[in-house]
Amino acid sequence: MRLKGKDGSPKRPSGLKWQGVAERGAASNTVDFRLGQQKNFVARSDREKDDSDATIWWSALLDLRDTSIAAFMQGLGKGLRGQIHIPTDYTPKDREISFDSKLVVVFATTNLLTDLNLSGDKFNVAAVILGAIIDPDFINLEAKSQSTSLPIIKVPNGSVITAVIDDGIAFGNDVFRDSLTSTRVHYATLLPTMPGTAPGQASVGVELDKAQIDALLVANTSSMLLDEDRFYQQAGLIDYADGTFSPTSLRRSHGTHITALAAGYPMDAAPDDRPILCAILPTRVTEDVSGGSILPSLVLALLRLTRQAARFRCKDGSRPPAVFNFSYGNFGGPHDGTSPIARVIEDYFGPECDADQELRLVLPAGNGNLSRTHAMLAFDAGGSRPAKVLDFVAMPDDRTASEVQLWMPYSASSPLPNFVTVRATTPDGLQSGPVDIAAGSYQSLINQDGIEVARLSFAFTPLPTARGVITLSLNPTASLTPAPLAPSGRWEIEVTPDQIAADESVQVWIERDDTLPGFRTGGRQPYFNNGDYQRFNKFGAPLAVDPPGTDSPIRRAGTLSGFACGPSPLVIGGLTQSNGKMSDYSAAGPITPPRGEAIPYRDGPDASARADDSLVLQGVISAGSRSGSMVRQNGTSVSAPRVARFTVNEMAGGADGDRAWLHIQAGLQDANFPPPKPIATRTGSGRMNISVNEISPGA
Repeated sequence: MRLKGKDGSPKRPSGLKWQGVAERGAASNTVDFRLGQQKNFVARSDREKDDSDATIWWSALLDLRDTSIAAFMQGLGKGLRGQIHIPTDYTPKDREISFDSKLVVVFATTNLLTDLNLSGDKFNVAAVILGAIIDPDFINLEAKSQSTSLPIIKVPNGSVITAVIDDGIAFGNDVFRDSLTSTRVHYATLLPTMPGTAPGQASVGVELDKAQIDALLVANTSSMLLDEDRFYQQAGLIDYADGTFSPTSLRRSHGTHITALAAGYPMDAAPDDRPILCAILPTRVTEDVSGGSILPSLVLALLRLTRQAARFRCKDGSRPPAVFNFSYGNFGGPHDGTSPIARVIEDYFGPECDADQELRLVLPAGNGNLSRTHAMLAFDAGGSRPAKVLDFVAMPDDRTASEVQLWMPYSASSPLPNFVTVRATTPDGLQSGPVDIAAGSYQSLINQDGIEVARLSFAFTPLPTARGVITLSLNPTASLTPAPLAPSGRWEIEVTPDQIAADESVQVWIERDDTLPGFRTGGRQPYFNNGDYQRFNKFGAPLAVDPPGTDSPIRRAGTLSGFACGPSPLVIGGLTQSNGKMSDYSAAGPITPPRGEAIPYRDGPDASARADDSLVLQGVISAGSRSGSMVRQNGTSVSAPRVARFTVNEMAGGADGDRAWLHIQAGLQDANFPPPKPIATRTGSGRMNISVNEISPGA
């Protein structure tokens, strides 16, 4: 309900006003907004005394076009090169290779990233994708370039590597060992938590090989017991003194649970043909559940893990296959398989990747089916076409930023048609001016101190997406320290049709913004709250599928994770094993076709697998953070490693392990579940009935 003044008119918030801003020419207005605002929310410990933007360093991806890494660095000039660091994971050979397009990890200052976002063309930068703020002390500028040749690791014929990228992987747990002081983890990297260390002399993070992990196990084992807390402290995974939270310090950590499902075995029955590689994401990346911060760390993880996987050789001289599991997801993005993360995935797992080693990636479908974070806006043809309004609820006490993305249809026209015009209205009734489909079109919400606290803006996302997006970006609504805050409450996003056709639609997503268990960021998930959205059935149970003929723009269909829309990964939904029905939260397709294509890369997930044992026993059992402990966790995050493990075992016997193979397996196994089969946009080709005996420990 809107606040009213004494005369019944909308009550205006004190000191807030919308204003149009002259075009800055930023490639991404959302990146521009985040770079400009983040300094107001950066902890004092992350900044130097001069309080300069040049002292705030970020991890980021640069979308470089028609150049090489070396040529890009040379083009920056001496003055700017001191504000950027290319990780040593890129070898001298990598830096000299010319390419048409490549997403490159960098560490750079706010000032430099702002310049590249505003004038990247002259440096061959098509886009800047922000990661997380990083302490510059964690960047080892003295690190040497990685060796292009690493020692070979011999494994038995029939071996298959399991590689996991996650947070808080307790890799000393006995389910990852084959004896008291011998690990099955041949390589573990802890991404930016401290300056880079040997053996690889990485720019950031810690790298540990099997010999180093075994040495730590020996040093911390006494009376046949491993002192796990001391082991993780010495490994760099836990540091109780620096105040940084580590999920590994909890009894349940997401990464340990997932890795045990994918590759855990009882220590006395551990196989010698199932080596493990793992990359442990930094805490700050995991805290930013929007996924925006995860991309640079993901690319670094893939660089390191694929290079390590290439070291393995079977006795017959062949490279063993590797199955990667990445149990993360997000809500935003174009959902057409052309997002930066989809491009990265195709670089490593697509048909053009290294043919000498088969690499597969398993992803979860996502848990946003009931989150009310997706809407579809379509307009009738001809006549009077009224505007449509989305009620967007920005939660109070939300200490993280919020973002709504309105993705336009693809068009080959230049300039783009003015599909729609968008206005935003604050909870107190203050309406913005219009934002059109035009470069530089945006409105800023300014507080009484002249500081921008929200922005409604248009930007064109370059090839391969080639689509426009209008974004509403909000500052946090609460802070533990003085900071410019956005108003909480019910915002209105008014979308007025212009040149949009009757067979086109505007797809809208709210980025993920909740707080994961154990973390302290204070994020609270915004959502749409239109009155015509039917949440429950007549018995009061949540509706997991959109009612037939619904007029509500808010949809469960189309909630598939933005990470999982590309053509190559194996995407897994979650089901309740006892009744064979999809878990209510398991996200669904369809997705949007990429530019110029008639059909999308996928309709939804490829298959589904156990995410909950039953309606009463939600989740599945797997390893806790400490040896011998078992915990329960649910979500499509636990369905994915179950299928990853199944894929590993089948590839050891010669299976292809690709999407086509998985579709056949899911179709065959679906008959083991009671009918009816859930719709394909939720379950894919079928339900996987992976037996308890194929998952150890737990089920």
